[in-house]
Amino acid sequence: MTRPPKPTRPTRHYAAARGSYGRELSAAYHDFAESFRRTRLWSALAVNDIAGRYRGSVLGPFWITITTAAFVIGIGIVYAELMNVPPQKYVPWMATGIVMWNVVVQMVTDGSTAYLDGAPIIQQTSIPLPVFNWRVVLRALLNFAHQLPVILGVAVYFGYVFTINLPMALFGFVLMVINLSWMGIAAAIVSARFRDMQQVIATVLQLVFFLSPVIWIPSEMSNTTELLKINPVYHMLDVTRSPLMGLPTSADSIVYLLIMAAVGWIFTFALFASVRRRIVHYL
Repeated sequence: MTRPPKPTRPTRHYAAARGSYGRELSAAYHDFAESFRRTRLWSALAVNDIAGRYRGSVLGPFWITITTAAFVIGIGIVYAELMNVPPQKYVPWMATGIVMWNVVVQMVTDGSTAYLDGAPIIQQTSIPLPVFNWRVVLRALLNFAHQLPVILGVAVYFGYVFTINLPMALFGFVLMVINLSWMGIAAAIVSARFRDMQQVIATVLQLVFFLSPVIWIPSEMSNTTELLKINPVYHMLDVTRSPLMGLPTSADSIVYLLIMAAVGWIFTFALFASVRRRIVHYL
């Protein structure tokens, strides 16, 4: 005579819930640490983005170089005449400013869609979210690399290539990227929750472009000093453009960006830790 089967316990399902904030901070730290260990993944994603955008093109990514060069030549000639500034002074200023501005725009606007673009992967895998942020950062750096020949060409043509302070320019560029990285992550988090933020960011950047000395020279304008002191884009341009033109870099800009980087990353890390579990649901 067979014994009746023993009753089995009902299966328990545990829902993922937010733990203590200390645990969330620790989990966020591990997310960032793991994302750095997956360099090959986000590098491959970034390169594939660039290659996919120009698939079937003869010149490929070098269209970035050609487009930037054409813009610099056209705007440089016209605006130098309109602003009554010698071309040898205006064109290098404008060319360097445009290239650096493109980095700002790409890292912030593309950063705002980092999680939205990666939604199909995020929803099906457990890849750390910062992987998709580093994908955007590297993609912007690759685009920047294709625009560097424009800066070099202008420097050679106007004869100041040997006055470039390369170490200071590299330091300033790294400082700029560090600040733009936390801005891109913060924009990605907010845009994943509120889709209208993409339009808000685009509108704000258009306004900031005209308020920043990208294509105009502060010394040629009056009553701009106080406005520039509080403009982070001005300081980002200053720490990169000045050494590339052989000009001294303002210590105030360096201090401003160092403080902004510290405050910005603390804020962004705390924000990421508090919502990291919810982002997949926002998507």
